[in-house]
Amino acid sequence: MDNLTELTFTTVPKLWKQRDEIFRNSVFDMQNIKKIDAAGAAFLVQWAKTLDNKKIKLLNVSQTAVNLITTYRLNDILEIET
Repeated sequence: MDNLTELTFTTVPKLWKQRDEIFRNSVFDMQNIKKIDAAGAAFLVQWAKTLDNKKIKLLNVSQTAVNLITTYRLNDILEIET
């Protein structure tokens, strides 16, 4: 996921196929993510649900992603590291 720049409707299906590998981590650095939509947020939620503590820590989160997480009230499972 290092070269990923979008978490969107168009990129999530490809990521979903790699979920077994991706979902092993509990931290996601979003530094390179320039665009995120509802499909991207849903992917992060599904990722968090697979973890023991049901949370994923997000690093370097853009303001757009923060707004999306706040709007959908996902702060309990998508922990934004500041």
